[in-house]
Amino acid sequence: MRTSLIAGLTMASLTATRANDQVSLKNGDLFFGKVIALTGGLIELQTPHSESPLKIVNEDLIRLSFSGANAESKATEELPKNSQELFLRNGDSIPGEVVGLTSTHLSFQTWFTGLLEIPREQIDSVFFGVTPQRNVFRGPVGIEGWSQGNNGRWRYEDGTLTSRDKGFIGRDLQLPKNFIFSTEISWESSPNIRIHLCTEDPEPQDDGTSNSYLLNLNSGGIQVKRVMPAGVRGPKFQTLITSSQNLQNMSSKSCQIELRVDRTTKILQLYLDGEKLGQGVDPTESPEGSSLLLESLSSGSSDNNVSNIMVHEWDTTTQLLRREPRAEDELDTLSVDDGDRFSGKIISYDPTLPTKPFTVKTPLSPDPISIPLENCAVMYFTKGENSRKSTGQYNLALRTGGKLTLSGIQLGAEKLKANHPWLGKLEIDRRVMQSISKGK
Repeated sequence: MRTSLIAGLTMASLTATRANDQVSLKNGDLFFGKVIALTGGLIELQTPHSESPLKIVNEDLIRLSFSGANAESKATEELPKNSQELFLRNGDSIPGEVVGLTSTHLSFQTWFTGLLEIPREQIDSVFFGVTPQRNVFRGPVGIEGWSQGNNGRWRYEDGTLTSRDKGFIGRDLQLPKNFIFSTEISWESSPNIRIHLCTEDPEPQDDGTSNSYLLNLNSGGIQVKRVMPAGVRGPKFQTLITSSQNLQNMSSKSCQIELRVDRTTKILQLYLDGEKLGQGVDPTESPEGSSLLLESLSSGSSDNNVSNIMVHEWDTTTQLLRREPRAEDELDTLSVDDGDRFSGKIISYDPTLPTKPFTVKTPLSPDPISIPLENCAVMYFTKGENSRKSTGQYNLALRTGGKLTLSGIQLGAEKLKANHPWLGKLEIDRRVMQSISKGK
């Protein structure tokens, strides 16, 4: 009886509420609606197909995705953003602002969970000047503005573009020179879709498309290819990134894809559900188009669904800073924007002074050196002894960037209460939450 009820509600929800919160379970079931609570081992989901909240055992949870496409969350892009990001030694990252530093602790202010007093030995690094990335496109919010051939084989419903036949749909997204493209793909039986980026024409061409990047998803894996421009000798396609990840075996029948494109350095990076799959380099001049084409290769028996399409301008300067190595594991390191690095002990930070300086004691200078905040690029803390292992039941991804490892989650209408293995008890503003997944 329970299996039949779940199957019925799942299918009804698939056709009616794709734009709402999504609950993905281990057995492949998907539920859509409004998550009103997660506590006591149960997820409570309000759906239009049930008068009372649907209760789902959260031990079967794979991922809980919070909607970013409905009217209620239109203010997501207006959420506070920070130009600093702190990385803990367990891999967690937190956007915010350094407001104090002593010999033992760093004070880090966040808008979504307040002031954090973090022991220095738990901190790996702090990046400065991480410019909030300009949102270029967020959708879809309708079929208007999209061009398609093939007798309109793509349709729109509740924040999702869907096709179960072969056909294109396209749009000029005004892609910037360097950008981050992300979207959620879901399928009924097997994924079979191509995503063309940096094309010159938002409408389908007779020969498919040319002079672009091609993101290919099917049961055999994921590939990023360079579609060569017309007239170029040699193969029509060149593979830049490939992964044998078997999407068909994913129990959630959905995934989040992210492709980062730096047309200046010709570097592309591919992510699946937040994990980096690989990096490739375009061997030719980068395509200059600004459009997106979605190509369904479905045989006509099952749907391919595309939702939560987002394009952000990519701050590639920040990416380069992330490659800047620390000078020594046993010393603090403060790198500045002109490439200089100061190693030793970062003693303090004073936000009350006009330049908001960090004070660094180095072996090369008898007196401490003051470095203004505006010149700081990245700060590494000495590694010291290994910290205790950090484990948690859940991984929380943040809409404004960052992620946290949590346990003991209690989710309410406005706040999430949880325990962090290093930071202790936290109360987190629900608006910042992008997804919750089970820890590994």
